[in-house]
Amino acid sequence: MKIAVTTGALFGFWLALTASLRPLDLAIGLALSVLLGLWAARFLWPDDAPVLTARQAARVLLYIPHLLVAIVVAAVQVAEIVVQPHMPIQPVLIRHRTQFKRDVSRVAFANSITLTPGTLTVDIEENTFVIHCIAEGFADDITNGDLERRITRVFEE
Repeated sequence: MKIAVTTGALFGFWLALTASLRPLDLAIGLALSVLLGLWAARFLWPDDAPVLTARQAARVLLYIPHLLVAIVVAAVQVAEIVVQPHMPIQPVLIRHRTQFKRDVSRVAFANSITLTPGTLTVDIEENTFVIHCIAEGFADDITNGDLERRITRVFEE
């Protein structure tokens, strides 16, 4: 069952990325989705894949636009820093402790940070995250707990 679910999710992602219904594109996407689904079921989730309730799945769909906005805003901020002659970069490493109970929450939190330009999850140990930020202001959503609250609402409730 988890192979079918993973394959279906990957194929849906493939369709969204390629936006093509040409037979060759569909065949390539399906073949890759099946191979990755088999691989994920064997190596990523040998016991059980993380399970999301219907409510959590709906909340993921509501979280994605927020993440996309955060990515665009951060990308503009990074671009502004890069085009300035003196490039006012003041990198910092921060440690942030969370209260997540599920691995899927930790993964979503770490990936949300890494997908946002100017921030990178460097290390995770239990619920402590080490995060590199290009400037201190890039850590605001992390240090004020906003990102953690959003992830908790999606995956922990």
